[in-house]
Parts: sequence; C-alpha cells; structure tokens
Amino acid sequence: MIFLKKIKYTLFGLFLVLSFYLTDRVMIYIDNNNPIMKVIEEKEVDYNIKPVNAIIKDNTIIPGVNGKEVNKHKSLIKMEEFGAFNDIYLIYNTIKPDISLDKNKDKIIIKGNAQKRSISLILEENEILENYLNEKNIYYNIITNLNTNLSIKREYINGESDEKKFSDLNSLLNKNSLNKKICLINYSNYNSCLKKEYYLISNSLDSKDNYLDLIKKIDSGDIILIRNETSLDTLKLILSEIKKLDLSIVYLSDLISE
Repeated sequence: MIFLKKIKYTLFGLFLVLSFYLTDRVMIYIDNNNPIMKVIEEKEVDYNIKPVNAIIKDNTIIPGVNGKEVNKHKSLIKMEEFGAFNDIYLIYNTIKPDISLDKNKDKIIIKGNAQKRSISLILEENEILENYLNEKNIYYNIITNLNTNLSIKREYINGESDEKKFSDLNSLLNKNSLNKKICLINYSNYNSCLKKEYYLISNSLDSKDNYLDLIKKIDSGDIILIRNETSLDTLKLILSEIKKLDLSIVYLSDLISE
C-alpha cells in the first residue's frame, strides 16, 4: 500500500513538471509567433549594448559600464497593452561587465569611465565656494568631518583619518542616510575603508596645481579636488572649461557607478 502511494505521488510530481514544461513551451510558441515579438526580435540588436570592462592597472581601477539587453518577453507584455511596437516600452536586463568594480573594491579608483562624458568635484570645506556651487545648483562632494553641517544638499565623504572619529562620523552619515560608502584615500581612514569594503577614490586633478595646466588637462571621467585655498575666480575658470568641453558635473557615486 505504501509502495503504491509512493508511485502515485511520483507520477503526480512528474505530471506537474510535464504540465509546467508544456505550458512554458506553448507560451514561448505563442510569443514567438506574435507580430509584435517578431518586430522586437528584428530590432533588438539596435538596442542591446555590450558592457565595458573596468580597466585595472597595478592597484588602480577605472570603472566599467554596464550593458543592457532587451527582455523580449516583458517588452512584449508591455507593448501588447499599447497595441504595437514602440521602443519607449522596451524593457531591459542589465548586463554586468566581466571585470567589474564591485569585484575589485581593494583597487583605487582614479577616474570615472570616459564614456559617461562626466566629471566630479570634491571640495575641502570653503563657505564661499560652497555657496557659489549651491546657488548655481552644481553637484559636488564635500570632505566631511564631525563638525560639518549635514543639512545641505550635496554628497558627503567621510574625511576623518582617526579611526574612532571615522567610525563616529560613519554612524552619523548612516543615521542621516547620507553614506555613499566612498573614501578619499588621502583623507579618510584607509584601514577602516578597506575593512568596510568602501569605494577607494584618488583625485585625478588638483586645484593646487597651476590652474592653466589644470584646465588644459580636464577630460571626461576626471575627479577634481578643489582645495579650500582655491579662489572663486579659479573655480569659475574650471567650471567654464568643463562647460566648454560639454561635460556633465555629477556626484562621485554616479561617476563611478557601472
């Protein structure tokens, strides 16, 4: 009797598996013969984008860029609501690079990926420069200490080198949902950053250098450190060159994201 029950349950399980398999095959057949699906399959090659691998050299890294591919089934469902093919309703799957920043957090990020046509500004605290950037609605990152005003809209970097102060400020940034887990290696506590697997950043340009030389070097992907002794006129020249090159100014978290 027990043996017969086992056979019964086994057969029932096989029936369920077979039913799911057949249902899946039927749905695929119906999808593939849908006129909208045929258009999606014809055009998907124009919309798929291959990922770009991160570039690693010694202990440094330049992040890659995620690719994307059309999710044909989800796109079909969306377009059937509309009644025709429309690329606005294409839905994509994200394709991660084979060599990715997330797998190499012990490497130091020296630039963002040039394909993004963006740069980032990191400021040492300077009220005049900060006020100007805030008035112009320009994104920037600020090197933060325990006395920094965290109420201003910008992106904060834990700049405490002392381990205890780094930990205290880290807790404060977490409490205010401001922690992007980014460290600047010449300011942040390096060991704490490594231990927490935060992103390690090194600026590629520095405002302490001759500003004429600096302006000539500005390029897509740059991370520009603006020292607190930098004059407002110098900052304006830097911003003017960035605009001339048609580069966007973004937060560091956006610049380094894949």
